[in-house]
Amino acid sequence: MKGLLPAILLCLLGVGGFSPPAFAHSTSTSFLVLDLPPSAGNAATAPVNIRWDLSIHDLVWMVFIDADFDGNVTWKELQDARPALTTAILGQLVLARGGAACVLELRDYALAKRAEENFLSASLQAACPGSGPVEVAGALFLSGDASQRVLLSANRGADKLTGVLSASVPSWIEPEQASAWRSFARFIGEGVWHVLIGYDHIAFVLLLLLPSVMRPVGGKWQGATGFRQVTRDIVTIITAFTIAHSTTLALAVTGTLKLPTQPIEVAIAASIAVAAALNLMPGLSGWRLPLAFGFGFVHGFGFANALGEIDAAGSSLLPLLAGFNIGVEIAQLAIVAAVLPFIYSMRATRWYAGGVLPLGSCALGAAGLVWLFQRV
Repeated sequence: MKGLLPAILLCLLGVGGFSPPAFAHSTSTSFLVLDLPPSAGNAATAPVNIRWDLSIHDLVWMVFIDADFDGNVTWKELQDARPALTTAILGQLVLARGGAACVLELRDYALAKRAEENFLSASLQAACPGSGPVEVAGALFLSGDASQRVLLSANRGADKLTGVLSASVPSWIEPEQASAWRSFARFIGEGVWHVLIGYDHIAFVLLLLLPSVMRPVGGKWQGATGFRQVTRDIVTIITAFTIAHSTTLALAVTGTLKLPTQPIEVAIAASIAVAAALNLMPGLSGWRLPLAFGFGFVHGFGFANALGEIDAAGSSLLPLLAGFNIGVEIAQLAIVAAVLPFIYSMRATRWYAGGVLPLGSCALGAAGLVWLFQRV
């Protein structure tokens, strides 16, 4: 253990310059809610009412709002910037119905709170000359950042429609019928993507994987004897983690249980630091399973932040939740499939037990500590 101290210090010093955004699960997201005419084929022209909730934190990068440059946007500053905001919002959103362009009118502003963040809620109305399906498009304040999303929910009589717009999929067309399968398939991709951009979740999964090819012997790590033993360890750990985060994801998204965002993000960072510490102490390897299960509940709340603010309920929420959860599992299994052959092939070497495992754990744990202090 003495030989590890210099390397650990180097990790702690080196990671100081690595400071990604504090909240890994808080992507740049806006929320678009539409009240559509009762039927996509309705011949009668009818206005489309729209509410677009935009993060004020994101808006200040696109519209001059913070007049005194103090980093705190007041309601007066928003009111003073109303002409610029109106021009920007109307220039970023395009609606059409049956192929004919709709005329948008911005009616009012209000403040809204979503995931403990301040949003500007813009109320719009679209006058559409034609009939047929509504199409949503435009720049949508998507700057090309792949992490940006517009979560769309639409009410059409008794139908609840959902969609996700992004830089790669920048438009949405009202379907003739609500399709649970379409929502399910679309949110599988969202689940996969959310893991890929959730660097803290990837770090935690890697920390669970690193010691899976080793066994504690005499207070030291030693390579596992066979692939079956390694597989059993990984399946047990990942299954416990999956059951836990799937449970809290469902509870949070359905509104059964709600927790503030900041404590959850702090706990996720703490889970990384704790998992890293356990990897440096082979004698405590028996705590890996309780750790994966316990902190899995916490990570589930982190995942829920990506879905919790979409306006869907009842049967319309189930395909979203199922698809998103399956997408998360696909991404996790992809990480396992990519990493496991590499670390399994190295498990019997001295430089894995004395280098890759402790140094990798040290680096990820130090990153977790940085995120922890950023989020407190």
